[in-house]
Amino acid sequence: MKTTVKFFITLLLAGFVCMSCKTDKKTKPVDEQGLINKDLNATDSKSEVTFEDAHDQKVYNLYLSIKAALVNSKSKEVQAEAKKLEATLGDSEGDAQFKAVSKLVSLTKDISKQRDFFVALTEEMERVIGESKIISGEVYKQFCPMAFDGKGGYWLSDSKEIRNPYFGNKMLVCGDVEEVFK
Repeated sequence: MKTTVKFFITLLLAGFVCMSCKTDKKTKPVDEQGLINKDLNATDSKSEVTFEDAHDQKVYNLYLSIKAALVNSKSKEVQAEAKKLEATLGDSEGDAQFKAVSKLVSLTKDISKQRDFFVALTEEMERVIGESKIISGEVYKQFCPMAFDGKGGYWLSDSKEIRNPYFGNKMLVCGDVEEVFK
């Protein structure tokens, strides 16, 4: 009799375990940090940067849009903003490299490859800033030492607060301000 009761209890427990492990396909996945549909690029403070040259202003704003899309890990948005940047850049010799990198980003669907190309995009944007005159506000050059297997990576931002485009929500605030352009 005891063996039958044990067997029955074991069957009930096994059935309960099987039923409790069943997944409901209707539920939406929620990340443990509650970051779905949240703008990870949002900060408490922002420097409203104004350039003397309207073209440089537009290029900088598009660069920031690409950075924001990378922070939020939205590859389609990265592509769309890079395509706008490519169209905004002129055909001058000085913009040729910038335009070529923008085109690479706009054609790339893989977020990790977009982040790789963002390094060159940042170098080109920094060159433009170096040749431009900032009337008001500040541009923050930031650096994450963990990016690219410990080689590190730079980006430009309109906020002192770190929002890392190389890792998104995995290492959102990894980095430091290295330089300020005024």
